[in-house]
Parts: sequence; structure tokens; C-alpha cells
Amino acid sequence: MLHALIEKLSNFPGFFLFCRGLLEANFTVIRKTIAEHLASDPRVRVLDVACGPGAFSDLFPEQSYTGIDINPIYIEYAKQHYRGEFFVQDARRLSFPDSPFDEALVYGVLHHLSDEDVTEVARSLSGVVRRGGKVLVIEDIPAESHLNLVGHLLHWIENGHYIRPAEEYRRLLSPFFRVVEERLFRSGVCDYYMARMLAEPENETASSEPVGTA
Repeated sequence: MLHALIEKLSNFPGFFLFCRGLLEANFTVIRKTIAEHLASDPRVRVLDVACGPGAFSDLFPEQSYTGIDINPIYIEYAKQHYRGEFFVQDARRLSFPDSPFDEALVYGVLHHLSDEDVTEVARSLSGVVRRGGKVLVIEDIPAESHLNLVGHLLHWIENGHYIRPAEEYRRLLSPFFRVVEERLFRSGVCDYYMARMLAEPENETASSEPVGTA
């Protein structure tokens, strides 16, 4: 019953952003991480995969940003409140035939997807990001501290059925992208894995740096 209630409340984008912002200190660490690794340059085309209500679109120039989400309610909210291009699309079947993106952001979606669906997302994304383009992945991992009761509760409430340790995300993504930097960090009560990747298969180049904790 609680899961069903959360699912209904998530269809109110403003409320969703408010609640999640309270738990993650207004996304301060997430926003800093994105700004650190992705370009704020009008010449660099950025795709925000599963952009939700578009909360991170303001980190990029309007003309360079494109956000997609499978939820039309979120996309409509994003169009009304943020600048940039927004489209309803399934991340497993991205369709941008005109020209590839230079960079992509994948935040907080893969932990909702099975291994098979993550593979489809990675394959689809590799087809719309130019070869050698940058991909930034930020995904929930199991709460590192047993004392982080709120973090454990949040993962249970939000239906993150596929929250994985860092090595599992790497295993699923490395056939399509080369990991060049990894680290673990906390945003509010949530623990995350971050990977800065390039759009080229891992096995074509040298191995990545080891995971470190921020």
C-alpha cells in the first residue's frame, strides 16, 4: 500500500522534487558533481537520460540541452518550468537520427531496471553519443552504513528494486563504455556510485582507475 501511495505521489513532479530535495540537501552534491564533469558550453550537445522533471537542465545552456523521460507528466512539467528540449522517449529505444550527442547524463534510473533493461539502455545510448563522447553515470548503491536508516528506508520506499554495488554497474556498462574515473559519494542520506565514461568499449583500451570514496 505504501509503495502504491509513493507511486501516485511521484506523479506530482513539484512535490517529488521538494521531497527528494529535502533528503538530498537540495541536490547540492549531485549538481556539483554534474557541473564538474559535464560541459556548460553551447557547442556541446548534452542528452539527459531519464531527466524526470528536468531539475538539472539549468546546469547547461538552453541550446545544448536535451532531456528525455518515459513519463509524459514529467516531460510536460519540464517544458513548463525549464529551458531546453524535452521529449517523451524510452531510454531503451532512443531515437535521435540527425546527429550524435557529445555528452550524456544518466542519473538515478538504472537502479530501477533489470540487468537486461540496463544493457538495452547502454546499447541504445551508445548509438546516440559520438564515439569518444563523455557519459556521466550517477546511480544509487546500497547504503554503506548500517546506521543510515533513512537511506535504507528511502531505497525500500522508492521501489529501487535493482540497487547494485559499484562493480555490478561497471560490469553492465563496460561492454559499451570505457570507465575512466569512478568514485563513491553521499548526497544527503543517499549513497552513490559515479562513473565518468567514454563512448567506446572497455576492452578496446586500458583498464580504469580503481573506485575511491569521496
